[in-house]
Amino acid sequence: MIITRTPYRVSLFGGGTDHPSWFNDNGGAVFSFAIDKYCYINVRELPPFFQHNYRISYSRVEMTKEIDQIEHPAVREIIRKYSPELHLEIHHHGDLPAQSGVGSSSAFAVGLIHTILALKGKNPSASDLADLAIDLEQRILLETVGSQDQVACALGGMNFIEFQGNNRWSATPVVLSQEYQADFESRAVLLFSGISRMSSDVSKGLIQNMSSKSSAMKRTHELAQDCFEIFANQGNLDQIGPMLLESWKLKKEANPDSVTPELENLLAEAITAGATGGKILGAGGGGFCLFWVPPEVRENFLLKMDKYVRVPFSISREGTTRIV
Repeated sequence: MIITRTPYRVSLFGGGTDHPSWFNDNGGAVFSFAIDKYCYINVRELPPFFQHNYRISYSRVEMTKEIDQIEHPAVREIIRKYSPELHLEIHHHGDLPAQSGVGSSSAFAVGLIHTILALKGKNPSASDLADLAIDLEQRILLETVGSQDQVACALGGMNFIEFQGNNRWSATPVVLSQEYQADFESRAVLLFSGISRMSSDVSKGLIQNMSSKSSAMKRTHELAQDCFEIFANQGNLDQIGPMLLESWKLKKEANPDSVTPELENLLAEAITAGATGGKILGAGGGGFCLFWVPPEVRENFLLKMDKYVRVPFSISREGTTRIV
């Protein structure tokens, strides 16, 4: 039996520029960090005396004889590619809900590939696992997703991730002092909007007619670079709030489907409660939002926003990890 733990991620700036339809021609950059909320995958080989060859437990339970009968697309294609000779029992548990903007689908893909390869005695690098998950989601499942989540979940920590032509990427880790990290984490408030959505569906609006969105996408790239410079130099964190507000407007400009009236109302509530900025995580349309709250108004902000589920978090220094 093998168990892995793979972190979810929060993307501060640059989302959208990590889509290959954009960065292969224009380059891209994302500033993000993994959080201490995880996707757990448990895999073991099934003994030969069961009537089924595959048992997969996630939000439902599947028991099938053949790979083609597996309904979960990622599970089916990962087994087909990496372990068609094995009969498997797979269990998934997550600290946060699926389809909520924290990279849960990519964390699942990274974690399951990692677990099955470990079961076969292999020890791929985090970079290799990111590439394998990107290949799965973009070229096998043909989902309209970017390339940042797979990298962030595989590597862990805080990173400035750059994307170049030919689907290449590189990551520059950012290590914060204990005091600076505590200051950062005291300002960042993660709230759940209560709305779930499929990121690949929302992203379709982003990649349509990319050339018409050039100005918004280039500025989004610049904000990621600016954020990297602030954190790398442990600069003034007060700058992040207004940058997040600009990012919210750019996201809406590039893809109107990403910002619903409900999310606009949530932002207005948060600003009234004292936040200086905020952003929708992931593709948008729902899920989690991150708000930037000055320490002196944090207590009042949390009281005024207590109807929303808050998720306290810290940066996860570890990426995908085998724990058993």
